[in-house]
Amino acid sequence: MFGLAETIYPLIRFFSGYFYEGLCVPTVVHCANPFLPVTTVWMYDQIRMLKKYHPVVLTQLRQNVDAFPLCDVFSAEDLPGAVHLFYRVIRKVRGTYAGYEKWIRQVDGALIHAHFGQEGYRCLEAKRQTQVPMVTTFYGMDVSQLPRQKIWQKRFARMFAEGELFLAEGTYMAEQLVEIGCLPERVKVQHLGVDLDAIPFIPQVQRDTDTPVVLTYAAFREKKGLVYALRAFAKVARAYPQVQLRMIGDGPLRNVLEAEIGKLGLQERVTMLGFLSHDAALKELGRASILLYPSVTATDGDTEGGAPVALIEAQASGTSVVSSLHADIPEVVPNGRCGLLFPERDVDGLATGLETLLDSVAMRDEMAHAGRAHVESAHHLGRQAEKLEQIYDDILGT
Repeated sequence: MFGLAETIYPLIRFFSGYFYEGLCVPTVVHCANPFLPVTTVWMYDQIRMLKKYHPVVLTQLRQNVDAFPLCDVFSAEDLPGAVHLFYRVIRKVRGTYAGYEKWIRQVDGALIHAHFGQEGYRCLEAKRQTQVPMVTTFYGMDVSQLPRQKIWQKRFARMFAEGELFLAEGTYMAEQLVEIGCLPERVKVQHLGVDLDAIPFIPQVQRDTDTPVVLTYAAFREKKGLVYALRAFAKVARAYPQVQLRMIGDGPLRNVLEAEIGKLGLQERVTMLGFLSHDAALKELGRASILLYPSVTATDGDTEGGAPVALIEAQASGTSVVSSLHADIPEVVPNGRCGLLFPERDVDGLATGLETLLDSVAMRDEMAHAGRAHVESAHHLGRQAEKLEQIYDDILGT
């Protein structure tokens, strides 16, 4: 179906090649759909940092191409109309992608890396036809919300039987994968990394301590717990008249949050910034005193699965953290050392955490330094990329 391109591309690649230390670099085919929402910089970072493996992306829909430039992105939307429609019908009937096997052969893919559990399942047919091994990374709703549905219970059972390895952001998520049916020996923890070169560390003592900023940095969705963030802030607002709450993000609960702001009388104290570019969001982190991130388990079962990358970025930047005892957040933010964590929906606890840190620049600064050290140790993007490449090596036996 790809005809001439399918014939010529391997020859071009053979003669021009991708080289690393004088050797031809094997290709890892990353499957992500869409590629890529603005909130998933962390996925792009994983892909762009690869050195020993050449990344190719397969997707159904391109998004934000200028923000996430990669040379080799194959999208189903580029196929002829009739072919695209036919493949969509197959996906609807079988639940798996059609056509990916041709792209995998075309680029001489050595390994499939599916991002999110549902993508792993949708790539199974291509994996079967190409006999290429596959690793699947789970991130959140795929380990918490989808397994509540019978159809995904069956699909994941097949994927756990056929896939070579499954990656989790932290220990809690790894345990959840085992609980929903994955063999323990096929689960491995792979922490997400952040680009420390792009996140300057600014000690709290060098920030504006006269007008402290409490920041939220999350999509306006139930699992982010932003209603509880507003209620906790309202409890401390009167005692700290100079403190402002700034909210990065947007989403389906915007009207609910705006109504809560009005109900709590916080119109003059809360600023909604909308979605910001990653660079702009990092600048907001660099001036904030506290990142408030009270994640919860949503009523439909959705969770963080692992932990929000914003918590890693906050610690890297020197921003102290008040968050919740949820999913892998305690692993990412060591409680009492790098941040203060409280039970889900514990508004009084969150307010106490805010008060404790607002009262002490010295404590915020101590946690800032501890947080940066923790991120450098466990979430350094370059080292995490090397660990991911070692996982690829182990699967391929290289």
